Amino acid sequence: MLAKISNLSLVLMFLFCVGSGFTQTGKSTLGTATGFRFTEDDLSAEGRKLYDQESKLIAENRKTVFNEWIYTQLTEMEAKARNTTAQKVEAEALATIQKPTEVQIKAVYDTNRQTIGGRSLDEVRPNIIDYLKRESEEKQVNALFDSLKVKYKFTLLKEPGIALKAAELLAAIGTRKITVGEFETANRIALHNYQASVYEQIRADLENAIFAKLLDAEARKRNTDASGLIAAEVTNKLKNYSNYEQTSLEDALQDKLFRAYAVKFNAYDIEPQVLNVSADDDPSIGPSTAKVTVVAFVDFQCSACAAFSPLMKQVIAEFGANVRLVLRDFPLTQIHEHGMDAALAGYAARRQGKFFEMADLMYRNQDALDGTSLAKYAKELGMNVEQFERDSRSPEALAEVTKDIADGNSYGVNGTPTVFINGIKLQRLTTARLRAAIQNALI
Repeated sequence: MLAKISNLSLVLMFLFCVGSGFTQTGKSTLGTATGFRFTEDDLSAEGRKLYDQESKLIAENRKTVFNEWIYTQLTEMEAKARNTTAQKVEAEALATIQKPTEVQIKAVYDTNRQTIGGRSLDEVRPNIIDYLKRESEEKQVNALFDSLKVKYKFTLLKEPGIALKAAELLAAIGTRKITVGEFETANRIALHNYQASVYEQIRADLENAIFAKLLDAEARKRNTDASGLIAAEVTNKLKNYSNYEQTSLEDALQDKLFRAYAVKFNAYDIEPQVLNVSADDDPSIGPSTAKVTVVAFVDFQCSACAAFSPLMKQVIAEFGANVRLVLRDFPLTQIHEHGMDAALAGYAARRQGKFFEMADLMYRNQDALDGTSLAKYAKELGMNVEQFERDSRSPEALAEVTKDIADGNSYGVNGTPTVFINGIKLQRLTTARLRAAIQNALI
């Protein structure tokens, strides 16, 4: 996810899968280059599968988003009727779930013995219990949803698929009618992000196919092969052998070839959605007057964040005072045991002017983000440890992180890192995409 290519291995793989010259006619033209036409046949097996299922996937996502939206409305109606909150309505339903029995745990273990390998029941017991718990919760939520549909007279009038007009009726809750337009307006961020993510995956696959073919064509011009061309343009130019240097050279080579062969894309461009993404008062690098503001929602226990962070900062540094980087918290507490602890530690470190130093230390030590370890890092950075620990536990720290999470949710953040450039979400986390997005924002 982080690198467009790793040592150009994906592109080299494409060289064995695509031929030279024009592809067969009768297919949709997805892109062109001097002497080449690219269709769905040029995509990889994975890319072609995604291409073929694109409409189906988008339609299925619309149904999922629609059901979640209706569920939220019905639980809020029930909460109002009970004079409570929607969260408590769901919690009450989940409270009836019984703990998995030994018979259930053993049955799952026996059924999945081949995939579990040689691990004993005791070794995988926590995982099985977690699986059974999630399964029970899903069933209970579905049962709650079904009961609320009946109670509040929900009627589905039409499946919320694609190619519907805004005025068409989708459903009714009692006497209230719900139109396509109302649904799409209320869920515009989620719907856009999913479609954009599908498009980006196909676009990335197409770019790799084009790059592979142009590498081969350019190599023949120079009386070498693709590996020789890569060596001349990338490997032999490396000086410090950093990840950033390599990806920058790879980006430059692709950009050079795409320009030389006049590459044009005829599909998979989607109008960007501009959101009012706040920088709040969060830690930042660069002047507040910068033309471009990059806001990144991160989790210090997230490995993808740790990998992308140095690359992101190096790309932003290329633009000097024109770009400001703001980091906001979005700990994924359901999957990262110490994500919240690390976010609170970041707040405490900021109080002593050591936020970015602490962030780097936490990224480098993601397997040790417990309280004792965090205090040790604070000491290493010369902080007042007692003050650090007080600030980590303060209501102000929790309020700050909670606000970041709430804002992130309102912007459609559902994973990390999520990066916005002047309010536009970066759909593909690569140095090339980030650099291009900043360049476009500066125009």
